[in-house]
Amino acid sequence: MNAPAAPADIGTSGPKEGPSIREGGIRRLHWKYCDHDEYRRRHLNALEPAIVMGAIDHWPALNKWTPRFFRDHYGTRTVTIDGMAWRLDELMERILASSAERPAPYLRNELLAKWPAELGADISPMPDCTRPNYLESPLFPARVPPTYIELYIGGAGAKFPTLHYDALHTHAFLMQIFGVKEYLAFAPDQARFLYPRDGVEENKSAIPDVENPDLARFPLFRAAHGMRFLLHPGETLFIPSGWWHTARIRTTSITVSINTAGAGNWAGFRRDYCAAVACRSRLKSALLAPYMTGLGMLLSLHAQMKGIP
Repeated sequence: MNAPAAPADIGTSGPKEGPSIREGGIRRLHWKYCDHDEYRRRHLNALEPAIVMGAIDHWPALNKWTPRFFRDHYGTRTVTIDGMAWRLDELMERILASSAERPAPYLRNELLAKWPAELGADISPMPDCTRPNYLESPLFPARVPPTYIELYIGGAGAKFPTLHYDALHTHAFLMQIFGVKEYLAFAPDQARFLYPRDGVEENKSAIPDVENPDLARFPLFRAAHGMRFLLHPGETLFIPSGWWHTARIRTTSITVSINTAGAGNWAGFRRDYCAAVACRSRLKSALLAPYMTGLGMLLSLHAQMKGIP
């Protein structure tokens, strides 16, 4: 059975005369008790966001990873944030002292493949709610498939810098290990109010601060409808392909993400992936397109044979 859903609408908030933001309007379910086939049909395939509880209960990281853990075990490691290098022990101290008035630098999109292997063991295997992930197929036509596991560590008051949807129209799964994050999300049909940038950055909004927008400069943003919700430790947030989102940190936070593709977003992913290849070789892209179409059909058929809708 499903866990009780959050209230569909418990009020609105936002800047004066700004967008309509529904508070807490995302569906929440517990992986142990929900219908997994229904979850994949309603969320992965129909592109509806959800928060899944209990999906990462098997991860050692839940009882292990804290800012002090990273400070004590990897303090001499150097990371780069917005072009500036930081020793990790110094960064963790800044993060622990972070506040809304003086937010610490936000370590984000840090590829865990570059870190010691024991960290990967702490978050393995990936939760079943993230699967199937077509990008992991051995038939994928790239030496390094475009699926990444990334680390985010930030202090209270820090923000993700842009409102965006994930590149190549991949799905995003954000697994909260420590602390609380607040997310703001907009459905794909709201894009016309969100001022997408031009060219290769079309997945990013030109509005520099959606919490305090300049409505004289971005008047269409007034008409946008979105939702805001919290993500707590042990919870997994599913942000479907094409959904615009950004985050701010309520309490010192550690998050892990993975991007995926499946039946619900394969068409958009295939289009974007082939377009990216065309920037290097139009001939290769033209040859790749029918292969990617066939690969999607094959992987979908394979998933159905395994009983995955």
